[in-house]
Amino acid sequence: MAGIKDYRIVQANNTTLNGIDVGEGMLPSNLNNAIRGLMVNVREWYNDAQWVIYGDGDGAFTTTYVSTTSFKINGADVTSQYHANRRIKIHLGTSNVFRHGTISSSSFSTDTTVNVTLDSGTLANETLTPYLAILTATDNSIPLGVIGSGNFTDGSVTTNKLANDSVTNDKIADNAVQASQVNANAITEAKINAGAVTNTKLGADAVNGSKIADDSINSEHLVDGSIDTAHLSDNSVTMAKISDATIVTNSEQSGHTPDDNTFYTTSAANTRFLNKDTSELINSGQSWSASDDYIATTAAIDARVIDLVDDVGGFVPIANETSFPNVNPDVNNGVGTIVSVEALASSHTANGSGVVTIANGTVGNSTVTLNGCGANASLPAGFGILVESTTTQHTYNFHRLVPKATEVSTVASKSTQIGLLGTSDAIADMNTLGTTQIVSDMNTLAGISGLNTLASNSANVTTVANNLSSVNNFAEVYRISSSAPTSSLNVGDLYFDTTANELKVYKSSGWAAAGSTVNGTAARFKYTASANQTTFTGTDDNGSTLAYDAGFIDCYLNGSKLVNGVDVTVTSGSSVVLSVGATASDILDIVAYGTFNVASINASNITAGVLATARGGTGLGSIGSAGQALKVNAAGNALEYGATSSAEVYGFSKNSDSQLIVTTTNQGADNISSSTFATFDDVLFSASGFTFSISNGELIATI
Repeated sequence: MAGIKDYRIVQANNTTLNGIDVGEGMLPSNLNNAIRGLMVNVREWYNDAQWVIYGDGDGAFTTTYVSTTSFKINGADVTSQYHANRRIKIHLGTSNVFRHGTISSSSFSTDTTVNVTLDSGTLANETLTPYLAILTATDNSIPLGVIGSGNFTDGSVTTNKLANDSVTNDKIADNAVQASQVNANAITEAKINAGAVTNTKLGADAVNGSKIADDSINSEHLVDGSIDTAHLSDNSVTMAKISDATIVTNSEQSGHTPDDNTFYTTSAANTRFLNKDTSELINSGQSWSASDDYIATTAAIDARVIDLVDDVGGFVPIANETSFPNVNPDVNNGVGTIVSVEALASSHTANGSGVVTIANGTVGNSTVTLNGCGANASLPAGFGILVESTTTQHTYNFHRLVPKATEVSTVASKSTQIGLLGTSDAIADMNTLGTTQIVSDMNTLAGISGLNTLASNSANVTTVANNLSSVNNFAEVYRISSSAPTSSLNVGDLYFDTTANELKVYKSSGWAAAGSTVNGTAARFKYTASANQTTFTGTDDNGSTLAYDAGFIDCYLNGSKLVNGVDVTVTSGSSVVLSVGATASDILDIVAYGTFNVASINASNITAGVLATARGGTGLGSIGSAGQALKVNAAGNALEYGATSSAEVYGFSKNSDSQLIVTTTNQGADNISSSTFATFDDVLFSASGFTFSISNGELIATI
C-alpha cells in the first residue's frame, strides 16, 4: 500500500508513480513501467484491503512519535478519520513490527494528535506508519439486517448491550429460571400455595435443630443404630462410660495377655511398646547413628538409602545412543548417575563448543545433548561411552570414550611387542616421534597412498632433503589465502586470492594482480533478471561462471550501458550489484576484459639471443673486429661487418672558426692526405664558396 498512500487527490498533482515520471509530455518509454508500477500498487492494496494508510488524506505525510501510546499526523486536521473506537495498526520501521489497537481519542492543534490503546506492546521513537481499519463509525457502510447470530462470538452479547425491559416472559424458556437466578428473599410466603411444601420439596438435612421444638424427640423417634459416632459430640464418651475390663492400665500391662477386646492407656503403651518419641527410635528428620541400640522408621531408612546413593551414584547400562531413558535416571533428578552406552550405532562429531546433539536419543524419541566432549571431537561408531546425568532432563556430561572389547583383546595379544616398546631406547625414540612436527609429518605421510613409489625414489627424497631450505622458502614465496598475507613479505612473492579468484604478486608498492582473471581479451556473460534482483553472480544463462578483474568490466541493462560505481558495483571479482533492483525478465549483459602489464626492462637485461633487424637490432651475434664498419650485405637483405673505405665519412662537426670538419670512419687512422683524397669513394659534396683542406686526417671545408 506504500504506493497508493502517496497519490494526490488533485489529478494534476500526480506527476510521478513509484519514482517514474508521468507528468505531461512523459517519455513513451515510461508508459510501460508506469502501468507496471500502478499494477504493483493495486495488487499491494488488494493484499491488505481491510487496512488503509490514510496519512493526511493527500499524498506523502509525516508522523511524529509522541509517547508509547500516542503519535502525531503533522500539519493536518484528520480527527474525523482518526476517531475514537476505530481500529488501528501501526508499523514500527526500525523494529519492523506491527502494533494493533484501538483509537481512544484524537485532537487537532497544528498537528493531529492520536491516542491509542494497544492490544499489546508499546510504540517506540522510530518511523511510525499508521494503518486505519477500512470501516469507520462516522461513515458506516454495513447494510441493515445483515448481521446474524452466526457473526456474534459466544458470550459477546453482555447485559450492557440489552435495553431495559427488553427480556420479556416470551424470551424465557420453560424451566430456564434456576435457583441461582432468584434473588434472596424473593420467594415470600404469599408465593407458596397451601400444602405446596411437601416432603419431596425439603432438602436433605433441611430441617435443623432450630425447627424442632425442645424435648420433642424421644426414644420412640430414634431408629435402632441411628446414633453413630458422627452424632456423638467430641469428648462425650468418657472413661466412666467404658467398662474397666476394656482398659489396660500401666500397672496391668505387664501381666496382660494381648487380645482384640482391650486397649492400652498411653502410659501402658509407652512402657510396653517402642514409640516415635522414644530415644531408641531414629526418625527421618534425625541424624543417622549406626548402632544396635536404635531402630529406624521406614522414612528414615529411605532417606539414608537416598543419601548413600547420592554419594555413590547410580549406573544405568543402555545398548546404544538412541536408548536413553525418558526421565532422568538419577534418583534425585540430579547429577551422579553414570549411563553406559554399550556401542554407538553411528559416529558423532562435536561442534566447536564440544557439544554433541543426538536426535531421537531417548526411547521416547526426545533429543539428547552431550556436553564437554571437546571441540570438534569425534565419537566413532562401535565405541562405547560413559556420560553423567545432570539436573537438566536429557542433558548429560561426557565422561570418557570406552574402547571396543575386540580391540582391547587384540592389544592384549600383543603383550610381547608392547613389552619391547617399554624399553628405555624405545621410549626415547617414541618421545622423539611424539613431537608436534614429527606427528604432523607422519600424519602427512599417512595420507600418501604411494609410499612404496616414494621408497623407490629415495634419491629424489634425499635431493629434496638437501635442498630443504629452498623447499621451505617456496612455502613462503607462494601461498593460497582468502586475504592478502601480511608477514614474511618479499618483492616477488606470490599468493592466489581465493576471494577474487586471481593470482597476485608482491611489489614494492604492495600486492598487485599477476595476471588477468579473464582468459583472453574479453569474456561475455548474460543473465535474465527476476523481480527486484540486484545481485548477479555464479552461472549465467549459458552456464558460464562470472569472474572478472575488479573495475575491468562493462555492464549493459536491456542494452543501456551502466555507470560503474554509480549504477552498478563491480569490485568483488565474482558478482555485480545493481543500485536499483531490476524488473523481471530484464537482460543484463556483462563484458569482462582481460588485463596485462607490459614489463619495463633495461637494455642491460637482454643478455642472450640476437635481436632481429626488424625489431631494431643488427641480427648479428658479435661486434666484428677493429676497423670494421656495419654495412648492408651485397644481397641487400641483412647487415654485416666489413672493411671501410679510406674516405668513408664518420661524422661532421664545426670548429671555433666556423669551419666544417669531416671525419673518416677510422677517425684519422688512414691520415687523409692530398694523395689519398682522390681515393674517396664518392665526391662528398661540391659547393661554391667552400675552400677544402686536409689536416690530421680531417677534411676541412672553409667558407
